Amino acid sequence: MTLTFDVSKPLADYGQVLKEWSVEAIRPHARQADTDHRPPDNWRQIMASCPVPIGSPFVRGGEAAPEFEEGYWTTQAAIYENISYGDIWANTRLGNGIGHLVVQAMGTQEQIDRWFTSIVNSPTITAFALTEPGFGSDTSRVTTTATRDGDTWVLNGTKIFCTQGSECEYATVFATVDKSLGGRGINAFVVPAETPGFNVVKPNEDKLGITSWSTTELLFENCAVPLENRLGYDSKDNHVGAVGGQAGALSALSTNRPNMSMMAIGVASASVDIAEGLLRSRRDRFTTARWELVENDLRRMRLALDRGRRVCVNAMYLVDQGQTDRMWPAVGKGYPPQTCERVIRRCMQLLGPEGVSKDLLLEKWYRDVKIMDIFEGSGQIQRVIVGRTLMGRVAG
Repeated sequence: MTLTFDVSKPLADYGQVLKEWSVEAIRPHARQADTDHRPPDNWRQIMASCPVPIGSPFVRGGEAAPEFEEGYWTTQAAIYENISYGDIWANTRLGNGIGHLVVQAMGTQEQIDRWFTSIVNSPTITAFALTEPGFGSDTSRVTTTATRDGDTWVLNGTKIFCTQGSECEYATVFATVDKSLGGRGINAFVVPAETPGFNVVKPNEDKLGITSWSTTELLFENCAVPLENRLGYDSKDNHVGAVGGQAGALSALSTNRPNMSMMAIGVASASVDIAEGLLRSRRDRFTTARWELVENDLRRMRLALDRGRRVCVNAMYLVDQGQTDRMWPAVGKGYPPQTCERVIRRCMQLLGPEGVSKDLLLEKWYRDVKIMDIFEGSGQIQRVIVGRTLMGRVAG
C-alpha cells in the first residue's frame, strides 16, 4: 500500500467481487430482515453463495479469507465495507462476535488457549457485556457487581445492547469488585451461557436501526463462576495478566472500531449510487443550473466517503504493521460515521418524498448508520482520545 492509502489491485478486485455479490445476494433480503428483526432463515445458504472466501466460521467450513499484502485487518475493512454495500444484516454472520477479543487482550495464556484460540476459527458466538441501563460510553460507571464467595465470583446486575447475547457460547461480563475504586475496580469475567443465573430478558431489544442484529438484555442473578473465569487471574485469584478490566475493555474494542466506520461507508456509498441512478434517469426534469448543483453534491459526497475510507484503511494498515496505539483506530472510528449519516440524509433530500419512503432502502440505512457512530465507543469519546493523544495526555 502506498502513502496515498490506496489498497493493492488484488485487494481492490476482491472487494469488487464482494460488492457485486452483496447487491445480488444480500440486498434482496434487507427489507424483510429489517421487518422480521432477524436475518433470513436461509442465511447460511446465502452466505455460502459468495464466490470468494470471506473468513466466516459459519460457512464453507470456515475457509479463511485470502491473504493480501496489506494484512489481516486491512482485509477485514474491505470485507465489511463491501458486504455492507448490499446491506448490514449479514455482518453479524462474518465472525464470532467480540467477547473473545477481550480474552485475547486480558487473559492469561491458559485462558487464551481455552476461550480464544479454541473459539476464533469455530462456528461459535461470544458476547461482550458492558453497557448497562444507566450508562453507555463512561465505562467507569459499571454497577454490575462481582462478589467473592469462596472459590467463586458471584455476579449480579443487568446488561443491555449485548450483541448476540442470546446466541452466545459465553459472554465476557464487566463487573466491579469494589465500587469505591471506580474504573480500577472493574474486572472482566467469562460467563458461559448455561451458567445458572445467566438470564436472557430480551433476545432482541426494540431499537431505531440494525433491527436484524440481535442485541440482548441480560440479567445476572447470583450467577456464580469459578475464580479462574476472572480474566487476567489464575485459579488462586492471583493477578498475572497485563491489563485491568477497564483498560481491557477499551483495548479489546480498539482494533475493531474502524470496521464500524467501514460498514457505514458501505451503506452510504450504496445510498449515493442509488440516488445518482434515479436522479440521472430524471435528468430532463432539471434545469442546467440545478443539475450542476446536484452533480456537485454527488461529487462532494463521494469525495467525503473516499476520505473516510482512506482514514480507516490507514488505521487498519498501521494495526497490521504492529502499531497498536489507540489513536489511529480512534481516528478511524471518530470521524467517518457522522459524515456517512449526513451523506445518506442528503441523498434522501435530493430524492424528495421518495427518499424517505420504504420503496427504497435509504430510510432503513439512515436508521442503521446512526448506531455506527455509537457502537464500540461513541464518536465523541474517540475524538477525546485523539485530542488527548495529540496534546500528550493519556486518554482515559
